[in-house]
Amino acid sequence: MAKAKKKVSKIKVKKKLWYKVIAPKIFAQKEIGESYLFDPEKAVGRKLKVNLKDLTGNIKAQNVYIGFQITNVNGNTLNTSIISYELTPAYIKRVVRKNTNRIDDYCILTTKGGKKIIVKSLMVSRGKTQKSKHTGLRKRLQELLNEEFKKNSFESLISLLVNRRLIFALKKNLDKIYPLKEVTVRAMKLQEKGIIQEEVVVDDKTLEEKKETTPAAAVEKEEAKTPAEEKKEEAPTEEKAETVPETEDIEKVDAETEKNTADNKEELKEK
Repeated sequence: MAKAKKKVSKIKVKKKLWYKVIAPKIFAQKEIGESYLFDPEKAVGRKLKVNLKDLTGNIKAQNVYIGFQITNVNGNTLNTSIISYELTPAYIKRVVRKNTNRIDDYCILTTKGGKKIIVKSLMVSRGKTQKSKHTGLRKRLQELLNEEFKKNSFESLISLLVNRRLIFALKKNLDKIYPLKEVTVRAMKLQEKGIIQEEVVVDDKTLEEKKETTPAAAVEKEEAKTPAEEKKEEAPTEEKAETVPETEDIEKVDAETEKNTADNKEELKEK
């Protein structure tokens, strides 16, 4: 008798796949890496740092690292959000030289969307300065940063730092107190823990005022006019109507005068 073959159960093995890691819209959704994963959902929450030179292509930006966190999965791509901005220690060491004062500051500020951000700033003077100047510079810098944070979201602040517009504006204001060699944000990162949520920015009240000035709003105002206002608008037309009979009366008087003069001429001829 032939022996029956034993049934062997095959173990199903999940295959790994490559997933692209994509930067946010601020960096034109550029590919910043790849990950070889069984389950892409397990990658959500992971963090990575990328040199700014690789994102912008500008070699002058090699002293900055941008921190990202994977927030969600979209097909074969992993979307990210920005969580930090940081200067390299080598750049800071190169900026601070002899016969200068390094002025560091630390504060926690809130963006327009309600995100709390840890900000570490750095100022380098052109010479030896008094401590009273240090306190004045720190105080003024915090005021300027607080104004900018109230007006912008976290992503727009990152773009202002990348373009160096924020740094130029800060230096221009602080030079009035004491001439500085360098003013910059050494590090900036979200205080939020866990997976980063999208920042919701509330629109200004000025948009509501603009809506009231639209043509539709003007039509509604015209429809809602009171009877008194309508009478005021009709009043000028009534005055015009009353002036017409006056011209007719003048013409009648002129006709009568012409008749009288003609009669007088005839009487003179008869005489």
